[in-house]
Amino acid sequence: MTNEIKTGTTCIGFLFKGGVIVAADRRITTYKIESDSFTKLFDVSSNVVSTVAGHVSAAQLFLRNLKSEVKLLEMKKERNARVMEVASILNSYQLGARESGAVLASIMGGYDEKDGVSLFELGPDGSMLNHRPYVADGSGSIFVKSVLDTVYKPNMSEKESLDLLEKCFKVAFKNDSSSGGGYIAKIVTKDGIREVQRKVVKTELVNE
Repeated sequence: MTNEIKTGTTCIGFLFKGGVIVAADRRITTYKIESDSFTKLFDVSSNVVSTVAGHVSAAQLFLRNLKSEVKLLEMKKERNARVMEVASILNSYQLGARESGAVLASIMGGYDEKDGVSLFELGPDGSMLNHRPYVADGSGSIFVKSVLDTVYKPNMSEKESLDLLEKCFKVAFKNDSSSGGGYIAKIVTKDGIREVQRKVVKTELVNE
């Protein structure tokens, strides 16, 4: 019998008309809820955002290193980093973290002039998948996936996207105790990054 520490999260990304939305809940858990105010979604550059989930200390170090590497790349290339380039750097860090025993997973979204809007899932096993049109990760993802499979449609408006995101997190928070604390969401388009929501989703228990 092992003393494995159970952790969880809900991270979501999907495309809409002209952009990509990426979001993550704010809860940190071990054997108990440690915090409901942790930020798991970050600007990696002026055109790319990424969730970071897994071991907290490793994730924080990983993010600092990633931002530095992307900045060096942009200075060398004299242009914004492409989403695929950032995903490749992130993937290399994940593989290194795995070798040291840390677990990291990410959903990355962004825009660049070559590829337009992109959405990637980077798994703790070192996998890197270019996702179209949506992806969910973490312990709450099984519940979110059912909503996305049913409700998502191509070329949604921004309002439709935000409504769908709200529905996804309500389902996750109601069914997965490791996800909670509200969520942070960001939109990336050709015009840059905007944080569009920061709120606590309230759910009511329903007696069957």
